[in-house]
Amino acid sequence: MDGNARLEGLQKRLRAFHASFEGGAQSDSVERRAMRQSIGAVIDFLMAQPNWCAADSALFVKLGDALADFERGHTASWLSNKPSRRVLTPINIKRRQAQAAARMEQLMRRGLSREDAATRVFQEIPAGSSLFEKEENASWRTVARWFDEIKASPRSRLPRKSFEEALRQREFDFSA
Repeated sequence: MDGNARLEGLQKRLRAFHASFEGGAQSDSVERRAMRQSIGAVIDFLMAQPNWCAADSALFVKLGDALADFERGHTASWLSNKPSRRVLTPINIKRRQAQAAARMEQLMRRGLSREDAATRVFQEIPAGSSLFEKEENASWRTVARWFDEIKASPRSRLPRKSFEEALRQREFDFSA
């Protein structure tokens, strides 16, 4: 099946979903179902493309899952209209957190487990450091969370760039 035929197939599916949506009773659940079906059709179309991998469709899948959860009464925080209560972390703190994550990566490359590496990095950070948002968040789990968030972020984002740059460092000073 060539690209034009796939595109025509996608267009047919989307038109069919639209027609069934227009012909049915208008309700939130019908709208969400039509939206989920449309997202599913787009994902199927993208997955059929050469040079497309499943990771590239991850955000579409995440959106489809969030809509399904919404129908069950659970709203994903990023779909909510409510303003976030989370205060944005300053850039200089993000850079230092990226350095901590890079230090953790280096320790894991030397054979430490994820938990042991995070614990060791946590111990290298002085008590009361501004790297932690709240005192009760100060633990090895917080360092591991920074690592996970940075590793999952796009390479073009500042924390990821800071992480990649810090991986080339030999020494880290978290006292500043």
